[in-house]
Amino acid sequence: MSRELSRLGIHSGDETVMRDVAAEISSLAPVTEFAKTSLAFPQRPRPIPQIEKPTNKNGHSKPAMKPPTPAAENESGRMRKIEGVDYKRGAVDYARALTPELNYYLRTKPFTNLHKPIKFSGDGMDIETARHFYDFANIAVALALRAEAKILDVGCGPGWVSEYFARIGYDMTGIDISDDLIQVARERLATLPYQVDQETPVRCRFLVHDIEAAPLPEKFDAIICYDALHHFENEKGVFRNLAAMLEIGGVLFIVEGQKPEEESALEIELRGFMEKYQTLESPFSESYLRSLIDENGFKIVSDYVSVNGLFEQQMLQGAVNDQMLPLRTLDTGYHYLTCMKVADGDPGSSVPDSRNPGILRAKILLRKPLPESVTPGAEIILSLTLINIGETVWLTGQFVRDGLVMPGIKILDVNGQVAVESHGPLLPRCVGPGRSLTVDVHVQAPAKSGAYALKIDLVDQNVCWFEERGSEPVVLDLIVSEASDSRENANQQ
Repeated sequence: MSRELSRLGIHSGDETVMRDVAAEISSLAPVTEFAKTSLAFPQRPRPIPQIEKPTNKNGHSKPAMKPPTPAAENESGRMRKIEGVDYKRGAVDYARALTPELNYYLRTKPFTNLHKPIKFSGDGMDIETARHFYDFANIAVALALRAEAKILDVGCGPGWVSEYFARIGYDMTGIDISDDLIQVARERLATLPYQVDQETPVRCRFLVHDIEAAPLPEKFDAIICYDALHHFENEKGVFRNLAAMLEIGGVLFIVEGQKPEEESALEIELRGFMEKYQTLESPFSESYLRSLIDENGFKIVSDYVSVNGLFEQQMLQGAVNDQMLPLRTLDTGYHYLTCMKVADGDPGSSVPDSRNPGILRAKILLRKPLPESVTPGAEIILSLTLINIGETVWLTGQFVRDGLVMPGIKILDVNGQVAVESHGPLLPRCVGPGRSLTVDVHVQAPAKSGAYALKIDLVDQNVCWFEERGSEPVVLDLIVSEASDSRENANQQ
């Protein structure tokens, strides 16, 4: 606002004008708005303004403390914290410190709070609500878990992430140290009007549990840490306990911000929040977060940047400022990581992946038999189960590149010459040793009639065929005949 006034030629000496401006501002935003901490729950510390809303557990407000003494980043690679604070007690008591408005938001999150802080006034969905919806959809797609998989939501707070995943069919467990927040989560769950579908109930439970102290005595297919890790003081214990609740091949999805620069505006803001709510706001440096992941037997198999929104057709054609898409404005200083548990007691880096493979072995099962014959050029659909019986993690991605594993089909004629070769599709998720998935492969029959051999293998893109490393492909007889259609019609009759 100061810059705008300056451009108009108005300066602080113009007292009458400045009084008028101040009066207009006070009518739009009461002084209490400016007195508030600008980030009521900075789960995701980022260098952009956040809405003052509780988005997870945080601490109880206590009497004002002396300003924190600047100190170097602690040895673990996390943002410095205010010493002498019982952060665990703060997390337990967080909900009791909130205003009635923010307490109500716990029960409606992630939906928009219509009484927005002044910086988010205006029409449309606010950016914090929008990113929650984006994140939920993106995580669900990235995990690509089978229906009914068991997922643990760590630091679930009011339980919206657990609720949403349960409503698309997953078996959810949400844990939090705060009994108050778990009660809110249970209330939300009790008010759901419908099941998953007419036959499937919503399967979701919420438990009071301190993940720093111990794991739950059970295993899960996946664990989600959504803006939660920076609240825990004993991060080493947390990662050990997360690993204990996953089998080899299980998945940990992390959404977490990076440690801000020392004395930056964001670090000062987070320290202020720790003072106000007595909860820990201590993001990790990238190197330290990755070292924790590796030390506890995890391998990062996907590292994402969040890209969301609708884009005009002209942007896809490069017609706007010579930019295909406005990607230069992306917030890339935030982690969206899919981590796979690949080892017990050893670093994740000790297990090879398909970019530099060790032993590549696959057991390939055909779930439906081939037809007796097909017409020339017809589409053949192969329903496959792929089991990783080697020692290498099969990587996948969103586009074909070196080191990604996918089905590979060769159709050979009677002379052993390749008549058709097909790679793909990309696997829906990465596959660890001992794990499996199902996939449908579409391949086109040769254009000429005759007897062929159809070979089903896996290919490590631009590295090797699995057969070249000793894996056993599946080979089937395939008859291509012009008479296939008439024979099929006769059988149906």
